[in-house]
Amino acid sequence: MTKDAKNMCKNVETYKASADHLHQALNYMLVENPVTSKHLHEAVRTEPTYRYAGLYMRTYDGVNKKGRKLGSKQDLKEMESLEPVSKVLLQLDAEQEKRVKKQLEHLKPLTKFIGEDYWEYARLRKIYWNALEAYDDAVTLQNKERTEEAERATANAQNWRNECRQKMMVFIEKTINENKGKHAECVLKFRDEAIQFHKSMADSIPAFDVAPDAHSAIQPPK
Repeated sequence: MTKDAKNMCKNVETYKASADHLHQALNYMLVENPVTSKHLHEAVRTEPTYRYAGLYMRTYDGVNKKGRKLGSKQDLKEMESLEPVSKVLLQLDAEQEKRVKKQLEHLKPLTKFIGEDYWEYARLRKIYWNALEAYDDAVTLQNKERTEEAERATANAQNWRNECRQKMMVFIEKTINENKGKHAECVLKFRDEAIQFHKSMADSIPAFDVAPDAHSAIQPPK
């Protein structure tokens, strides 16, 4: 392998390793589950914490309608409805799912490099390696036989080797190197969206006007 081709391949491998770590970290920011976050590129999934909590709260309204059962006695005093809390939790769940989908869309350029472009480069690199081996074999055979046929085979192998190297290097330059700016841009979009997400989540939580408990040991500041 020529020195310039070797350097380009080395740079691609270094860049791929960094991209993998970054992509995995960003996905983990979306869904803080080490297993789920690794497969977000296959299917959009979120942690169901808000959803489960919201649905669980709604079961209390059903209990309310029948009256609470305390042991063997029935307390007909109605509990305060938890529907407002349930509604907020389900809204937070919907907001979280929307955020995950949007962020995955932002990360598409980086995801494409990791899942598609890199492996196309790896395919071209393997073809180039095979061409290098074929050329070495042709040279070895030519040194043994010293025939016109062996000489033609060596020339053909050399042309094929050069063509394979050129295809690989052009792909690296055009498809990987020239798209690094897009990869960086998508990460910046991810950052901006993350900031906006926290604001959206805060806006989803209403400010309940609840009077402080006079018997509470902790009183709000005056």
